[in-house]
Amino acid sequence: MHSTPVKKPFVFVLMPFSSDFDDIYRYGIKKACEDHGCYCERVDEQMFDGTILDRIYNQITKADVVIADMTGRNANVFYETGYAHALGKRVILLTQSTDDIPFDLKHYTHLVYNGRISDLAQQLGPRIAWTISEAGMLADDTNRLIRYSVQGVQLDNSVQVDIVEHFDEDQRCLVRILQLDIWNDSKKILKSTEFDVGIVIDSFTGRSASRLEDGRYWHVVTGIPDIFSGSMRSVRISLEIPHGVDHARLTGEGVPVALKEISAFGHRNINFVARLRTRESVEHAHHFVPPVPGSA
Repeated sequence: MHSTPVKKPFVFVLMPFSSDFDDIYRYGIKKACEDHGCYCERVDEQMFDGTILDRIYNQITKADVVIADMTGRNANVFYETGYAHALGKRVILLTQSTDDIPFDLKHYTHLVYNGRISDLAQQLGPRIAWTISEAGMLADDTNRLIRYSVQGVQLDNSVQVDIVEHFDEDQRCLVRILQLDIWNDSKKILKSTEFDVGIVIDSFTGRSASRLEDGRYWHVVTGIPDIFSGSMRSVRISLEIPHGVDHARLTGEGVPVALKEISAFGHRNINFVARLRTRESVEHAHHFVPPVPGSA
């Protein structure tokens, strides 16, 4: 009986066509990929018909992960990286100097290796492991180092969670809270400066929110402390309902939410649904709920 071969994740590399990058690619990028069970190539290693640009776009489309070296502000690499982002690909960005990071990409995490291949290999290995794990290309899920839950429900694509509404006696108004629990499953302290978290949600604004062009709201999650290995910290996101929103939808089918994480381990999106419920209904369902402010 023959076992079915396991397909290796395909990593496609974008970088300037220059001999200056050959050792960086061979001993820094390609070796790190192979050490973590990935198949890695640049376009100049491949045999193909047609134009090189068509081949690059084809390989970006097929790739499970794209690695792009932004060193030198190469226009072709910038354009190809934008194409990969437009396709929703998982992209790992590298650079030898922070001076080469354009303004529009400064909010993305870059691995800065200062021209040292040893630094690149050391940083890139864990990032590759995390990225391919999050993409669902490994059966072993032990590389998921940061977990999130809301009201005891672990966040994953397509789950439904509760936004809890109650009357605040001190403020004399209705308060709506999405409590986000952040779990550190890594073996080191997760420092607040090492990762950023935000949520994009439909129909709920708030003090920390910015309105996007499509009408949804971007909420920056603030106040996250350092999290020790194996522990959890909670943050409360206060939400408001703009005038004219269909309240029945909020309490019925709920609204789509996307949690966006940028950390030393890479980029991650988790898409789920949030439904507005009163504190009493949540308590009746035996969920954990945030304590009433000022209660013992």
